[in-house]
Amino acid sequence: MKNVLLKEQLLDIEKRERDLYAQKHHASLAEENAKLQCSFLFGKPEVILSIVGLGACKGASDAKPKVKKNRKTALTTIGRTALLSLFKM
Repeated sequence: MKNVLLKEQLLDIEKRERDLYAQKHHASLAEENAKLQCSFLFGKPEVILSIVGLGACKGASDAKPKVKKNRKTALTTIGRTALLSLFKM
């Protein structure tokens, strides 16, 4: 009697372990797919750098009175983003 119950419990444990490994595998694949899609979304680094450069050029040539404050904020944001992206790798 004990043997039958023990076998059922062991089979149940094995089934749950297989389900866990399958779930981990699917989660890993989903994570890789999400990372790949995000990299496609954000584009290549040179494209992002050219967009930032154009924005900085436009901000530097703007004749509004709050340009210095806006320029400082923009450069701080660009620097923070670049620094965080370096540490993310």
